[in-house]
Amino acid sequence: MGDQTVERRMFRLFADILDYPSVDLLERAGECEALASTRNPRVASLLGNFRAFVAVTPQGRLEEVYTAAFDLDAAYHPYVGYHLFGESYKRSVFLLELKERYRAQGYIADEKELPDRLSVILGFLSVSADAGLNQEIVQEALLPALEKMTKRSQEAGDE
Repeated sequence: MGDQTVERRMFRLFADILDYPSVDLLERAGECEALASTRNPRVASLLGNFRAFVAVTPQGRLEEVYTAAFDLDAAYHPYVGYHLFGESYKRSVFLLELKERYRAQGYIADEKELPDRLSVILGFLSVSADAGLNQEIVQEALLPALEKMTKRSQEAGDE
C-alpha cells in the first residue's frame, strides 16, 4: 500500500473506531493497529491495548463506555467545533464551512450527524483527494481539538 492509501485507510478505521461501537470494532482496531505498526510503534501499542480491551469486553459494556466517555462528559464530546469554539456563532460558521467543503468534494455525510463530529471529519479525510484541504483540516481543526481533549484528560488524571 502506498503512503496515501495507508493514510486514507487509517482515517477510515479511526472514523469507525471513534464512532459508536459496531460489531466489527475488534476487526477494525486490529487492522488499524497493524497499519500503525509500520508508521508509529507508540500508536500501534496504544491501539493494541484498545484492541485487547475490546476483545474481552461485551458489546453492551463497550456501548456504555462509549456513552459515558463521549456523550456524558463534555471534555470528550466528539465534536471538533465544540472544542474549538464552544457553543457559539463561530462554531455555526465552522459547521457551514465544513458542509461546503464536503459538498465541493462530493462527500455525503450522514445527515443525522453534525459535520464537525470527529468520525464524520475522519470519514471525509479518508476519501478526499484534496491534500491541501486535508492538511488544513488536520492542522487547523483536528489537531487543536484533539490537543484540548487530551489536555483535559491529563488534567483530570486520565490516561
